[in-house]
Amino acid sequence: METNILQIAIVGMKRIFFLLIVSISISVYSQTNVVHISPQAVLPQNSVTYFLPKTELVVTVRVRKSIQRAGRFANYAKRLLEFDNTITSDKTSFVIDAIELTLNPVPDSTRQYAIEISPKSVAYKITTDIHGVILGVNMPSALQQAVRDTEYLSAKSMDTAIIFDYSVLSEDALGATTEEKMAEMAAKQILDIRESRMELLTGDTERGYDGASLQKILDRLETTERKLTELFVGKTLNISEDCVLRVAPTATVEDKVLFRFSSAVGVLDADDYAGSPIYISVIPVATKLVDTDTGKTKRFGIFYNNIAKADVKISDIDKQWVDRVVVMPQFGQTAFLPAKIFDKPDTAVEFTEYGTIKSVR
Repeated sequence: METNILQIAIVGMKRIFFLLIVSISISVYSQTNVVHISPQAVLPQNSVTYFLPKTELVVTVRVRKSIQRAGRFANYAKRLLEFDNTITSDKTSFVIDAIELTLNPVPDSTRQYAIEISPKSVAYKITTDIHGVILGVNMPSALQQAVRDTEYLSAKSMDTAIIFDYSVLSEDALGATTEEKMAEMAAKQILDIRESRMELLTGDTERGYDGASLQKILDRLETTERKLTELFVGKTLNISEDCVLRVAPTATVEDKVLFRFSSAVGVLDADDYAGSPIYISVIPVATKLVDTDTGKTKRFGIFYNNIAKADVKISDIDKQWVDRVVVMPQFGQTAFLPAKIFDKPDTAVEFTEYGTIKSVR
């Protein structure tokens, strides 16, 4: 009797075990198949693809360009008018005003995935930006993020020609037969203007002026004196220029030359030794990561980026321009959301611009 009961129990357990195996097999079959795209990978026939993002470092070098032009009468500035700081020759110089760092998420070509289209899962209902970087899974259109793309517009070209105004010279100056004589007449005009201004300000004139009329006369005298003075001391035009550099390191970088800079030429390539080096360092910050590189189950689920950061420094021999800790997922590992959560038709996942999870609903 006991033997029969034992045999019945064994048969029952075998049936239960068989049903469990079948159930597991069906469950595995219905799971979303996600394949890491690589040369060796076998991709599903019907699938959609997406990238995880990596961080591109966008370095904007703000440069002030100074264009100096000597005036026609520069050689007579000191002797005739006691002017100092006169520009005696044409010159162009450059100075770095600032170096700014911004982040731009771009597709990581080493982290591209194919999701098999399955009627039993919503995992393939992904939203990506124009570059194919994943934004969300099964996200209503109202919740979709805007396209992420950083645009850097070049500054409008401007006229850099420096022109001196000779129309302010008197007839006597314009009719002078030598350069020196012309300079002497221009200097006399400047001294006469100064004397006239003093008389107007002190009221030592035969004619009286109301406030508005007096101001107009003074403004006209100031403009004429400035243009005459430029013929002696020269003119300077300052222009702000931006040079944008983009790098997306995937390994530690220590004191690598990002670019070179010359006060005579401006921003130069890293291998142009005519300038002084500007260095960049990108050092990963220790972050607790989830290792998903082993195990068959990594094929089943939506891959996303773990949080990973790096310390970015940009400097020259005299100054630290940038020192920031930024999010750089290319220094971390990927994790995955289990496929079974996508069996529910209302499951929705939203990702951050760095490919990390923002919300799961």
